[in-house]
Amino acid sequence: MLDESSAMMQSTEADKSAILQAGLAKIRERFIGSLEGRIDQFCGLLERLENPQTEESACQDIRAEAHKLHGICGSVGFPRMGALAAQLEQHVDSVIAGPRPLNTDFVDELLNTLLDEMEQSLDGAA
Repeated sequence: MLDESSAMMQSTEADKSAILQAGLAKIRERFIGSLEGRIDQFCGLLERLENPQTEESACQDIRAEAHKLHGICGSVGFPRMGALAAQLEQHVDSVIAGPRPLNTDFVDELLNTLLDEMEQSLDGAA
């Protein structure tokens, strides 16, 4: 009796694990599908970053998008992308809190590195 109960519990755990893995695979697939749009969005923000009249709002938007990206990357198997997004988010915080005019050179560099990583991930997923 105990062996039968134990076997049923193991089967139930395996079923739960399979369901969880399938759900995570769908989330990962949707994330990969969203990368192209995210890349386009970050490219638009890069253009705004080059304009002194829009660079501060661009920084705030870059930070918000990097924060979202950082939040999901670890869950869907993109730790390097997540780490780069976190680094970008933290640096933008220090730039926004810093002196005016803003020095966004390193924001530009970090964002381009993140974009390269996103494009490589998208290419690797295809």
